Amino acid sequence: MEILKIGIGIGIAVGVAGSVYAVAIRPWQLRRGATDAEVRRSLPGDDLVPDPKCGYTQAITIRASVSEVWPWLVQIGYKRAGWYSHDFLHRLMGIAGSVDDEPGSAKRIIPELQDLKVGDVVEIAPGMGYVVAGIEPEQALILQSRVDTGKWESLSSSDPLPEKYLSSSWVWFLEEIDEKTTRLIVRVRSDYNPGLLSTLSTGIPNELGSLVMQPKTLRVLKQRAEMSVR
Repeated sequence: MEILKIGIGIGIAVGVAGSVYAVAIRPWQLRRGATDAEVRRSLPGDDLVPDPKCGYTQAITIRASVSEVWPWLVQIGYKRAGWYSHDFLHRLMGIAGSVDDEPGSAKRIIPELQDLKVGDVVEIAPGMGYVVAGIEPEQALILQSRVDTGKWESLSSSDPLPEKYLSSSWVWFLEEIDEKTTRLIVRVRSDYNPGLLSTLSTGIPNELGSLVMQPKTLRVLKQRAEMSVR
């Protein structure tokens, strides 16, 4: 009987926590730092996933010019400059580090990583990554991932989507507020074939990304850019 009471208590606690998350935390995290106008506005790359099933828009203000922020942004990626995020979590997953052989993300602008081009791959892990679908220097970095989840093979932008698929865009957009201030808006949009497994395998990373990883990336990128202009 005591075990049953404990089980019921845990169930109630989990239910309450889930309700609080769904009602109070989740709507805020999916648009953390972004204004109503920024959430509603169209961004380059939105057309890559026209009907997303999940995603988020987040933003941050950086006290540096767009030309000072861009070099930090364009070098992101696994075994590039890193992700400016929770490096200890990346180390646990075996995807941490930068070309500087640091255990965490780079603390400098790396000249050899500045020439990113359409068609290049920004890896998030070995053999997994986003293709650069578009790049507008000092304004937009547009990343795209299209995967046949039945075979777990990457698809090109011209390949038709199979029955089982994941299509995702990850857009980083810089907007000049004034010559010393930049607004960075990040938007993720994902579409996938219906089904419980697809919903879980896409939805859980989306929730973790919006709640844990992406906000940290924005904060650290802001710190790096602002420190470099002091």
